[in-house]
Amino acid sequence: GPGNWSSLESGWGECSMGRQQSPIDMELDIRRDRSLHMLRWDGPSEPYEALLVGPLYANALTLTNLKGHMTVSGLKMDLRNMTIHTPSEHKVAGYRYHGELEFTHQASVGSDHVGLVVSAFLSLGDTTSPFLRTTLNAIRGFAYTYNPHAVNGLSYDPPIYQSDIKPPVWFSTQEAATGVLGQGSNYANYMAYAGSLTSPPCSEGVTRIVLRQPLSISAQDYAIIASLQGHTARPSQQQDGRAIYEALSHPQGA
Repeated sequence: GPGNWSSLESGWGECSMGRQQSPIDMELDIRRDRSLHMLRWDGPSEPYEALLVGPLYANALTLTNLKGHMTVSGLKMDLRNMTIHTPSEHKVAGYRYHGELEFTHQASVGSDHVGLVVSAFLSLGDTTSPFLRTTLNAIRGFAYTYNPHAVNGLSYDPPIYQSDIKPPVWFSTQEAATGVLGQGSNYANYMAYAGSLTSPPCSEGVTRIVLRQPLSISAQDYAIIASLQGHTARPSQQQDGRAIYEALSHPQGA
């Protein structure tokens, strides 16, 4: 489990020794920051093929080969993938949402890689956010279900070889921008802090942006995702004195 990650590989020491680990409970030392700009995704105007990888290979359902970018602090960050966690990895004032979408970005600065992860919470509602429709259609095609009691250390039953990689999914970065950043004015309604990846090697130096307004997912669709992967959230990490910066558009006192 997550508590043993650092002992499994020599390069995973940050998982236990790092001082800027994610996720965290976003409650303490929240500061308003006038330098936080509106968020924007730029990408192809037409849908394109992405690849859905299931939790047997990626820990949590992950949509890869995404296209587009977000510019943060003048740096163009390329959009790489979207991971669906159940329940949410981050908490807000102790509350954990039903799920969390994590959009991972990366840029190269000289020989260094700089990371950015934009998170959107999922909350149960009457309907599912339309931009998730094609992804949910592909998820329904998985043939196995999560089995925490499987023998021989297997987490999935049946462990069908290569059954965990599905055909391409049509994904629209522009539709995601509207559905995610446009929801509740999330483009200017978010919190940010210095964090890490939430899976090995738990690399730090990652800007974490957490959108305040959750996206809706129906109980039926949520049940399908949860049945495939179970609990995928990493436990909350220590804040260790890190400040959380909040965009100024969030209403005072809310």
